[in-house]
Amino acid sequence: MGKSNNSMVYKLFSNLKFSKKGFTVIELIVVVFIIVLLSAILVSDFPKIKKQLALSRSAYQLAQDLRKAEDLGLSGVQTKDKNNVLITAKGYGIYISTSQSTFYLIYADIDDSKAYNNVQLCDSSVRDVNKDCTIEKIDLSQQSSSLFISSLVDDLGNSYISTSINFNPPDPTTTIAGLNASATKIGIVLSNGLSTRTVWVNKAGLINVQ
Repeated sequence: MGKSNNSMVYKLFSNLKFSKKGFTVIELIVVVFIIVLLSAILVSDFPKIKKQLALSRSAYQLAQDLRKAEDLGLSGVQTKDKNNVLITAKGYGIYISTSQSTFYLIYADIDDSKAYNNVQLCDSSVRDVNKDCTIEKIDLSQQSSSLFISSLVDDLGNSYISTSINFNPPDPTTTIAGLNASATKIGIVLSNGLSTRTVWVNKAGLINVQ
């Protein structure tokens, strides 16, 4: 019985044909060409991909900074300057200008005007305690030299040169400086020269990125 099984197995394997054929030189050349081609496409698109990522990061950072100012306006937190003088802020906000398109400012609203109207640093040793001051300057070029604020628009299609988005406690109340009375929100359009992302803020303080 055992011998019969062994002979059957031997016949089965003896009938199998094993291919000894390998890759040809032409096939290898084709594979290498495809790999090189895909690598070249990826390398050529890398600067564009990098710009797109920088644009998205900057748009979400702006949205985060707006929420940071909103949280400060909600809490009504007070800080001190370099001279240990209390910064008595009535609110906080973001100032944006298309004429200074590579950066924007987070500021403390000292004079309760609900708009940014002075250029001085909050931690300056010669700060005027009765005027608004800059807490932080956010430079878009740190993400990418191609980034800039291309425009400010509202939901009606009106354009603006500059604006400040101010948050005052306790709600906080949102004030968008210079916004058309009929408009409900303003869009901050960021560009990398190839495409744009828009950060919208409405009169209720809701923030979203498109």
